[in-house]
Amino acid sequence: NHHYNTVTRNRNDNRSEQYRFYRSKQWVDLRQSVLNHDHYLCQYCKAIGKLTPNSKTVDHIIPIAFDHKLMASSSNLATICNKCHRLKTKWEQEYYGTGQGMEMKNVPEISEISKIVLLMHQK
Repeated sequence: NHHYNTVTRNRNDNRSEQYRFYRSKQWVDLRQSVLNHDHYLCQYCKAIGKLTPNSKTVDHIIPIAFDHKLMASSSNLATICNKCHRLKTKWEQEYYGTGQGMEMKNVPEISEISKIVLLMHQK
């Protein structure tokens, strides 16, 4: 775990900045604000008419690995359940090129949750 956090996670300046951000008071406050705003309901499930309560993860709609300027933007954050988070992460890796290889693709940013949900469930 220590090796992952100190070497893999911080493999470049952007990743190191992200790691520090997620441990900051700014993120803690921003995350709580989003959870309160969304009433702990997964916004991705909600987009298809399903209510999934007690969701406690806050997701960057457009991944910050793709556009780090959106890191602290509340309009780029939404509550997400674990199932949707796994699906969305997989979709982001295919669409944006995020993840371990970090080979970003030249694609338009998609910020509408309803459109992302449709794309997540296409495969």
